[in-house]
Amino acid sequence: MKKYLAILLAALLLLGSLAGCAGSAATASSSSAGTSASAAVPEASASASASSAAGSETAKDYSGITLVFAQDLGTDEDANAATEKVIQDYEDATGITIEFNNIADDYRTWLATQFAAGQGPDVYSGILYDMTTDYQAGYLYNFSDLYEQESAYDAGHAWKDTLPDYIRERMYLTDGSVPGYPTTSQVVRIYYNESMLKDAGCEVPTTWAEFMDVCQKLSDAGYTPFGFPNASYGDLSWLWFCNSISNQLTNAQLSAIDVSGNGYAELNEIVKAFEEGTLTFTSDQLKECYTLMKDFSKYWTSDYNGLDQKTAYDMFSRGEVAMVQGMSTALTSLTAAVNGAFEFGVMPVPTITKDTSEYAMGKSVVLGGQPDIIYGINKDCEKDQKKLEAAIDFVQYMSSPDVQLSFCEAINRLPLSTSTQLPDRLKGFVITEDALRVPYYTGISDEWRDYFHRGGQMYLEGSLSLDEYCDYLNESFTTVCEQLMADNGWSADNNYGLNS
Repeated sequence: MKKYLAILLAALLLLGSLAGCAGSAATASSSSAGTSASAAVPEASASASASSAAGSETAKDYSGITLVFAQDLGTDEDANAATEKVIQDYEDATGITIEFNNIADDYRTWLATQFAAGQGPDVYSGILYDMTTDYQAGYLYNFSDLYEQESAYDAGHAWKDTLPDYIRERMYLTDGSVPGYPTTSQVVRIYYNESMLKDAGCEVPTTWAEFMDVCQKLSDAGYTPFGFPNASYGDLSWLWFCNSISNQLTNAQLSAIDVSGNGYAELNEIVKAFEEGTLTFTSDQLKECYTLMKDFSKYWTSDYNGLDQKTAYDMFSRGEVAMVQGMSTALTSLTAAVNGAFEFGVMPVPTITKDTSEYAMGKSVVLGGQPDIIYGINKDCEKDQKKLEAAIDFVQYMSSPDVQLSFCEAINRLPLSTSTQLPDRLKGFVITEDALRVPYYTGISDEWRDYFHRGGQMYLEGSLSLDEYCDYLNESFTTVCEQLMADNGWSADNNYGLNS
């Protein structure tokens, strides 16, 4: 139960991170702190997926077999075209027929209906929360044994060893239960106008103190340092920055919250810690986070509480602000919008050091970076060994280094496979930070995100003092915890479900 909740929490974090994000942007050569960019995004390699499909030494002839494959790619024409290309290559190499269903609307409702009717797709993809739910419902084949074996398209090591350690840990619901194989992740970065930084005499900052110095120099040079969208909690920057900074300042308290000892605060552990007073939003560490953010706010556009994310992106692409925060998915659209007018790059949330705070752990904390586009196989395929073999082969093909690289080149989808070499223009998205271990603001509930954001707006504009804001957060989180306990049947008597 504890492991399941850890997976649930990680997935909710991803959902929270992705909500409200716009589409993509940039390119370039890597530096010590970020990646600069100016060239156009290249088209997908025409030969990569074909090479992968034809290159497996264990490839078999699957002529006569049809697999129904479902995915939610929305209306993204580039993503659909890239997917259809790799599927066509696979069909040509194996003789199999793939019936591809891109369900752009109500994907989860469609899947639930299909499974209820006993007609679920043979292979489909989803986020961790959904795949965990489906596995628990008995819909999905267990990948546990497959993780120990080589992939037909990436030989020389166990399939599980091609995943980063922290991603692999997330995929095990229990020691012997794995709902699928993840292929991509999205990472939050600060996009910066390289030309403005150079003009202001700035280097790319790596620490918070350097970041504040850069903001001041940009301001002195007549630039608006940061486009900070804060019109709604869906604009995310307030939640993103506070999540990273709070985790950088409270790492020493993690052991008191993390009852299971797995290195992450699970949802019921967070509730338990708050109810027992171990977690409080009036702590000196969290107060310091909010103080740092308010000091940072003097470098934002004056209308930040009315600025939405799309407008912030537009301001950045027009050269009206020097920096903006966004997901890696913003790379393509920002590149197109900037259209070579200036060079730009990406960097993580800067590291808070002891020079800035006595509570600093000295390492930044990643935002996003959770497993995404997880391929799963319908458990009913076990009734037909040949179809099951074909489904496994198709999933291993779709997760192969060549296919992941083709998606990376076409649509900037960041591959998880450690066997895949990222293009230079995406190296700034390589995760070098520590994992987000306590999702204070994005992984609890939409109600809590709304409370935290609305209170933050009042604090930033001066309607609430720091102490009043922290008291407001405690009062609001009390309401949220009461609802979580009622929904899950948790209480002090059953140790908040931790003994289940």
